[in-house]
Amino acid sequence: MRKNMIALMATTVMAAGAAPVVGAAPAYAESRFGCDYPRICFYLTSADWLARKPTSAFRDITQDFQKLGPRARGAYAAYNSRIDDSAWLEMSDGSQTCLAPADTWFFDQVSPPQRVIGVQITDQNECF
Repeated sequence: MRKNMIALMATTVMAAGAAPVVGAAPAYAESRFGCDYPRICFYLTSADWLARKPTSAFRDITQDFQKLGPRARGAYAAYNSRIDDSAWLEMSDGSQTCLAPADTWFFDQVSPPQRVIGVQITDQNECF
């Protein structure tokens, strides 16, 4: 009985080790700050940022600003995981801020603190 159990366990381990890795992601697709490529991620609170848990994410290139829902509007931080697209962030005072590829923005670290209400992802890799 013991011999059969050991043989079964060894077969299971060998089979698991021989299983091919399917769908391995390319290196650029790694998640940074919990934000999967290609997204603009929002972190509603500093606790969300520290836990690397985005509360909302956007990925579609649009011609106009997308209004943010309650899981992104007024966020603590935003991160652009895209490698070749920038994003414009619309603030409640009417101003706009550009978030370059692989860049992070902390809304409470500017004076006065800003409240983000919209996002527009563009196919431009630089902020003009």
